[in-house]
Amino acid sequence: MKKEDFINLLWENNIIPQKKVVDLLDSLKEEDLDIIFKEAIKNNVKIIDEEFINRIIGKNINNNNKENVEKKENNVNKKQNKINIKDFFNIKENKQNIEKESNNVILIESTKKHIGEEIELSVKEMKETKEINILKRFEIQKNKPDIISWIAYYKQRLDKIRKILKEHSEMKSIYPLNKIPENEEVAIVGLIYDKKITEKGITFVIEDGNNVVKAFVSKDNENIDFKIVKDIPLDSVIGLIGTYKNKMFFANNVILPNVPIRKPKTLGEDDAYILFTGDWQVGNKYTFYDLFDRFLQFVNGKTGNEKIDEIARKIGYIIIIGDVADGVGVYPEQKEELVLKTYEDQYKSFEDYILKIPESIKTIIIPGNHDIPRLAEPQPELPRSLLRESYSMKNIYYLSNPSYVKIHNSIIGLLYHGYVLDWLVSNISFLRERGGYENPGELMKFMLMLRLIFPSHGSNPYVPYINEDPSVIEIVPDFFHTGHIHRASYDEYRGIDLINSSTFQDITPYQRELGHKPEPGILFLRNIKNGEVLSVNLFNFEIRKLRDKVI
Repeated sequence: MKKEDFINLLWENNIIPQKKVVDLLDSLKEEDLDIIFKEAIKNNVKIIDEEFINRIIGKNINNNNKENVEKKENNVNKKQNKINIKDFFNIKENKQNIEKESNNVILIESTKKHIGEEIELSVKEMKETKEINILKRFEIQKNKPDIISWIAYYKQRLDKIRKILKEHSEMKSIYPLNKIPENEEVAIVGLIYDKKITEKGITFVIEDGNNVVKAFVSKDNENIDFKIVKDIPLDSVIGLIGTYKNKMFFANNVILPNVPIRKPKTLGEDDAYILFTGDWQVGNKYTFYDLFDRFLQFVNGKTGNEKIDEIARKIGYIIIIGDVADGVGVYPEQKEELVLKTYEDQYKSFEDYILKIPESIKTIIIPGNHDIPRLAEPQPELPRSLLRESYSMKNIYYLSNPSYVKIHNSIIGLLYHGYVLDWLVSNISFLRERGGYENPGELMKFMLMLRLIFPSHGSNPYVPYINEDPSVIEIVPDFFHTGHIHRASYDEYRGIDLINSSTFQDITPYQRELGHKPEPGILFLRNIKNGEVLSVNLFNFEIRKLRDKVI
């Protein structure tokens, strides 16, 4: 944020900056001001002095140098006190349109020159020209994170998921919470404000802007999986079917928004693959840098193994799901692990690699929590200023985290780096029982069940958008691609491919503390024509078939 915005936010939150600090704010970067404000709110600081800034940023602000500032992973504080959302739903919303671009990209159909060589790829043999459409990307909204923003944000969530729930046959007729008839079975929808688990079941406190209602679900109810129901996070939106009496709603069934059951999508005659990768962590000493050479050998069809090279020649698209750089100051003691000490050097090295990908392959790149954009989600695309040459390339596309794309004019993808996966493992007990970090597919399924990327306040650092909740999964994808936890995983849920990318990095001491168990060097490929899914191990170029053709 800018200096003026920073000072205004401090005063609005009754935080006083010392005069000496105000005079020296020009020596700090805008990212520094974001970090300082978040820490001040989190720690209930009333006066900001030089000592506070030194402690947070990790440098003396009197020393006006050009050292990189350590990046802190802190949540923006939602409210000092929890406020009933219904009291504010009628506040006039400040409409700010999110730019929704639809960039059409023509897939190149000719042999391309690259690094002085002619590389012939099978994508030139496609029957007809296809397109990549950017269905949704998120820009930074410059609204203040005040109470109006928070209420509008959750109102958007409630309205959107209520609409999704209406598509369920059991939820065609939904009663507002202030008009529930007594002693007859009805359907209601609400946002979970609170919940209490007892020996007999769970009581939800839900709201819809009209009223607040308590709803009881028995643990002996045969219509539900109580292990899942009791773990539904706060701020999720659910449907309930049951009877209202004596100021309590007794639910016979709990309806999650979920995604519809479908078959995996296939398209036409073009035998092309989408390649999934991410978490390259360029700059860290634990990164396997020889894997980059082997990756480039593979995508350029020059492994020397004809079977593998034949597959590589069919790659039409690559998706890199964030954490392309290892970053600076992201976690304790990281500085000692860096071989590239600055963001500038890390992104220069990353760009050198991606410029060696054949131009006939369309490459989509989103940021992750190690990358330089703000930590709060949605994250804007990686900065042009550090990646000028690749930004000028017609086959490389930098998008926000999350984003939605349509590939080859047919296959819809939800791209999300995966910061919330840590929260899901820590806070959702049934997911830990199903494998936790070792089973990312279960984490992704739960997100699809809730139709929310980051469900509960505190599950990730985020910024409320006044006319949009970027967390709501409105567009049902054909594949859902995440990364972050460095676990190579392919799964399927209701016809949706669930891909958690591998990494190019070995386990670090910090990851070991978190309980991560990386599986480096694995690529996933999904065939557009027939739905086949393959994995390729870059260490030995071993190919495994994870799903056979579906047509």
